Amino acid sequence: MFFTKPTYEEIRLPFRFDKNPEDKDVGLISIEAYGMIGGQTKYCYASYTLKDVRMYGNGDYEQMMDRLKEAGDKTVKVLLKLKNGMPKDFKIEAESLAEACGDERFRALELVGYGFNDKSFRECF
Repeated sequence: MFFTKPTYEEIRLPFRFDKNPEDKDVGLISIEAYGMIGGQTKYCYASYTLKDVRMYGNGDYEQMMDRLKEAGDKTVKVLLKLKNGMPKDFKIEAESLAEACGDERFRALELVGYGFNDKSFRECF
């Protein structure tokens, strides 16, 4: 078959906060979920902004970054898009991050960039 419909699978993966100082300069919050996907270690990198710009000035942004730094061994729900059984794409929903951090403010995140990688962002820089 040439045209097969993608399938979707939900998994939970640990994540880490990207403490990149350049992100703070432009108001981004970036995380990387990682783990075994399809028999290989994969890294799901996602960058977000806040939907409500007032959250940058009222201290919410800094507090949210502190929550991520304290997240430790928490996990997020990752929705994988599979084609012919192979992972092709992913999505980390803000709701899952809000649950992991115990902070409803994370629901105010908007995805602005992502990467599905074989290497961690830490290995790329």
